[in-house]
Amino acid sequence: MAPNLSPPEVLHSVPEIERALAHIWADAATHRGDGEHHVAARSSVLNLVVIAGPRETSDRCAAIIEATAGRHPSRSLILSALDDEGRPGLDATIQTVAVATAAGADQTGAETIYVTVRGETSHHLASIIAPLLVHDLPVALWWPRDPQFSSHRADRLLPIADRLIVDGSSWSGDGLDRLGAMALVTEGRRLVVADFALLRQARWREALASVYDLPDLRPHLRAIRSITVEFAAPQGGDPTGLTNIVRPVYHVAWLASRLGMSVVDPMRRLPDGRRVATLRQGDHAVAAEWRPVCSDLGEGSTVRVGIVSRLPGAELVGDVTAGDLSVEVAIHDKGRERVRRTYLAPRLGDVDLLERALEDSASDSVAAEALAMAGHLIAAEPTPRRAVARSRRKTQEPGP
Repeated sequence: MAPNLSPPEVLHSVPEIERALAHIWADAATHRGDGEHHVAARSSVLNLVVIAGPRETSDRCAAIIEATAGRHPSRSLILSALDDEGRPGLDATIQTVAVATAAGADQTGAETIYVTVRGETSHHLASIIAPLLVHDLPVALWWPRDPQFSSHRADRLLPIADRLIVDGSSWSGDGLDRLGAMALVTEGRRLVVADFALLRQARWREALASVYDLPDLRPHLRAIRSITVEFAAPQGGDPTGLTNIVRPVYHVAWLASRLGMSVVDPMRRLPDGRRVATLRQGDHAVAAEWRPVCSDLGEGSTVRVGIVSRLPGAELVGDVTAGDLSVEVAIHDKGRERVRRTYLAPRLGDVDLLERALEDSASDSVAAEALAMAGHLIAAEPTPRRAVARSRRKTQEPGP
């Protein structure tokens, strides 16, 4: 990939940006050393809008996007906001990226538009974004920091997008307020949610499913009695409740949604930092527990997932643990080790996560059901403003 800053000047309005983009592609013709003429054709397959916040976040996201340009060339808009009280306005620059084809001859191109907004302008991001999108291409909205899902900004931005990309494991505090708000704000929308926190767990989900892959163990799928998730917390546990536990919550939410469970008693936190909830599967209760443990892994990382199932005269215990490069599954049947397996499954990096977030449409329904179940687990309730809006929509809907 060969980045080329064009044009170098700073732009100060949306019309200026539009004119600069038109100029870039009008002058896209280039010449190779042999004198043969060819064109670096625009090949964007989507619009990628990043609500970046600080400049360091903007730079990090830009580097990740550039690394994915070969597979997902996009028109990328990276927006950063400065002081809300400052003088209104915007500064923008455009960077084009050329990617050689497999034959090494022709080039395809995409562009990244960096926009920094100031003052009152920062409250009108949607009006800046909409004119700069490539029409007829899907729009992915990447909100890498702490999204304010109950804000007017979200009300204006989410309708623009076909796909929302977040990283729940990076949210401040325990992350649960935002997780619940995201479950509510995306309910009923034609909006795919790709959460890095859930995408990271693909290797865990495959390992958990393998606990029951032997034919004689499959009946245990309908006899789950408890799910325990241990997560890395500061020394001495997590009595403050400030460790982000979005990833641990997703483990239980995914299992519950896949196995037809419902929430009886939503999550509550105990004084020692544990959290507990009660689910129901068929005619029996399922105890869910999230347990903080000391670990060398980053805070909030999953350390172990344990599942216990019981049938008459039989108890099956499945334990899954993971490291940087592999996942290990241990199955105990009636107290004796039945199976122990190790799968090579390295952690995903940021580039891998963004690529999966942009292309992993096969698991969209699974992710949506896991998110909805997570909302039920943490007893997410609509904010008064959103509850009123829903009530108004219902009164306007035609009867059956």
